[in-house]
Amino acid sequence: MAEAPKKAVDNELIGSWLLLQINRGGVDIDLDHLEGAIRKIESDTYTITPLEGEAITGTYTVNPTVTPGTIDMHVQNGRFKGGILKGIYQVKKKRLTISFASPGGERPTALESKGGTDYTVAIHKLVKPKAKKKAKKEAKKN
Repeated sequence: MAEAPKKAVDNELIGSWLLLQINRGGVDIDLDHLEGAIRKIESDTYTITPLEGEAITGTYTVNPTVTPGTIDMHVQNGRFKGGILKGIYQVKKKRLTISFASPGGERPTALESKGGTDYTVAIHKLVKPKAKKKAKKEAKKN
């Protein structure tokens, strides 16, 4: 029996990210309902936790071998429950930028959101070191 292909992981994504800005269709979105929201990304799951309200959870797959990397977010609850958000992403200088389409939309080709499109761009800042760095620190103590 053949083994299943190994799932791609991008360790640069793994960590906790503070949401800084959202733009949809070329318009900045008011962050009142997402003020202080944290996007926690693990090896194949994510959770977006606002200070108030229900967390949004899902799974994701990536292809980090292309530039920008591609990401498909499989939403488990919230506004896009059951949908797949096709997107692209970039991690640069402790900033995560994700551009994605609404469910059923075409994957964006640029990390931008222009008027007349349904593309959303979310910009985040890394707030917690990656688990890998924490593990190295713990190993040095022992």
